[in-house]
Amino acid sequence: MTQAKLFLFDLDGTLIDTAPTLVRAVNRVLEEEHHSPLPFEVLRPYASQGAPGLFGRALGITKTHPDFSRLREAFFAHYASDIATGTTLFPGIEALLAALQKASIQLGVVTNKTESLTRRLLDKLALTDTFRVILGSDSVHCAMKPNPDSLLEALRLTDLPPELVRYAGDDARDILAAQRAHIPVAAITWGYAKDDPALWHADYLAHHPMDLYRWVLDAL
Repeated sequence: MTQAKLFLFDLDGTLIDTAPTLVRAVNRVLEEEHHSPLPFEVLRPYASQGAPGLFGRALGITKTHPDFSRLREAFFAHYASDIATGTTLFPGIEALLAALQKASIQLGVVTNKTESLTRRLLDKLALTDTFRVILGSDSVHCAMKPNPDSLLEALRLTDLPPELVRYAGDDARDILAAQRAHIPVAAITWGYAKDDPALWHADYLAHHPMDLYRWVLDAL
């Protein structure tokens, strides 16, 4: 088989453990609204789902609730003001990125986070230059996963066919988006999934970041 040329990653829960920062921002909003903060372990499984998932769990509201937009803005204000405190790469990710680069595989990020917040976070972690492609759900020609548009835009920007690309994510939406874009995809188990990633019918199941490197090598 032809070697993969590009490896794309979801961000929150796949490359970077942003849950501590996200949970802190949610709890600040809860306190401002005169609610008790929730334990980290309660909110962590919802970190990949952004404000809708976090406030759905914290307050039982959806995006149609009249207060949702106001709460979301307050959440993002807290998050953006302190975006990197407590946020780290998952163990093994640094070695994975280095190994992929050594194998001449380009790297990219495709996330449901906004592009501006994604770039701000990657800048704080000195990772921006690591990635050829950085796309958020609000980037040009992109959309929220499981819509495949962001992944399709990554293909257009790199002028690569899907069979030369790989994607990895920690949510069923990541897997579905990749499948719709016809990109081979791995489900990872170190992220924030509330259900079993083995049930998502991904092409590969990774339990450690270096499993993704072995997956690419096995395809050669």
